[in-house]
Amino acid sequence: MKNKLLVVLSVGILTYGGVSFAGMCSTKPEAESVKNPLPVKYKQLKAENEELKNELEACRSHKEELNSKIANLKSQISQLEAEKAQLQSRLNSLPSKESLQLQIKELENRLGR
Repeated sequence: MKNKLLVVLSVGILTYGGVSFAGMCSTKPEAESVKNPLPVKYKQLKAENEELKNELEACRSHKEELNSKIANLKSQISQLEAEKAQLQSRLNSLPSKESLQLQIKELENRLGR
């Protein structure tokens, strides 16, 4: 029993000592402020801001182009609808196919065919 207790204690002490010793040799990560001091961060953010401004301007110009195309298409649609209405009224003013066929038959009867 004493032997088992000694073995367990010694394994525990060795494990704990190894774990605590392992942390001593590891290097700690460098602080972010050391890697990127404020002037460097400022320059990076300023460059990123300029990129985003350029991208935003490109999107705005593309949006304006699309809006002009949409307006052009809407005007074409309204012109076509007006032309459709005009043609529909002309079609309604013409005699029907059946009445024209009756007139043809009457003319043929008059001519004696």
